[in-house]
Amino acid sequence: EPFKKLLNQGMIQGSSRLITRVQLLGIEKEIISTKYVSFGLVSNFNIRTRGLGFEELRNETYQSFFKNTSILVSDINEINFTELYVDVNLVNGFDLDVEGLREWKEDYKNAEFIKEDGKFLCDSLTEKMSKRLYNTVNPNDLCDKYGADTFRMYEMFLGPVEASKPWDTKGIEGVHRFLRKLWRLFNDDIKGKIWNDDNATDAELKILYRTIKKIEEDTERFSFNTAVSTFMICVNELADAKCHKKEVLEKVLILLTPYAPHIAEELWSQLGHTTSILDATYPKYDAALLVESSKDYPISINGKLRTNISLSLDLTQPQVEEIVLQNEIVQKWLEGNAPKKIIFVKNKMVNVVV
Repeated sequence: EPFKKLLNQGMIQGSSRLITRVQLLGIEKEIISTKYVSFGLVSNFNIRTRGLGFEELRNETYQSFFKNTSILVSDINEINFTELYVDVNLVNGFDLDVEGLREWKEDYKNAEFIKEDGKFLCDSLTEKMSKRLYNTVNPNDLCDKYGADTFRMYEMFLGPVEASKPWDTKGIEGVHRFLRKLWRLFNDDIKGKIWNDDNATDAELKILYRTIKKIEEDTERFSFNTAVSTFMICVNELADAKCHKKEVLEKVLILLTPYAPHIAEELWSQLGHTTSILDATYPKYDAALLVESSKDYPISINGKLRTNISLSLDLTQPQVEEIVLQNEIVQKWLEGNAPKKIIFVKNKMVNVVV
């Protein structure tokens, strides 16, 4: 076979949500009372152990818990605690939509829910997605709400492709915001098209080639989650640099195509291309541009940081000293005096001792 490595994709697990049912049983095991208790109260009252007996009920904590009922302690033979699965789509984080639960199943229509601070909180478990556990998420619904590219990239962003990882619908918002930010490099909500044909600066090209190099490495080793992180860093840096240049943006789109093909194709068309982005040549990075020629050195006076100066990396110590002593801020702190010595640590710092 031509293949050198077998890669098995890990399972995307579900995040189940459970509620605690508390039942008081009488002498004949009949159910005297049933309540559903918010998870925080369950923890506080330490009632998560199932099958507590009559003696535990005499504890002051349990009596205070049922103080608003007409039930007598002497009537109770046993107290049972059961965790029940509920539809994860009825839960926002851990906050249960109680009214939605009442409509979901007849069993809960007239049930009593004991809340904490106005909310009913659920317990959670990470396990296999299953209709029986009510922890499945319909990808069609997510695609309708966020788009197929967001769904696709978030699956990659969850973690290493070969590892099992839990699905968290709340986390998909971050990937969706990234794609919206990418769109704003090309289009403004008010002005419309903002991309241009200006030549890219060296700083902008460094962002681009650094991204090309990292995406190549990550894709080669199937590290899709770190590749998505790299795209996010790239878009943030381009936004900070106010870079809307076609020379840079079209190469970013080519890199992004395997990860978010729909938005890449749309923006590629907006850049004026008449053929598909799938026919575009994959960009190569220029290693020479990634070699730093200068560094922003911290300049200290007697060990205290006073300013920063950008210095070429090939300068000798005498040349560095000359440039530092000509700096206005350094001259102010010297107050006309000659420094006792200048400590120059290449690629790290400069300290002027007065």
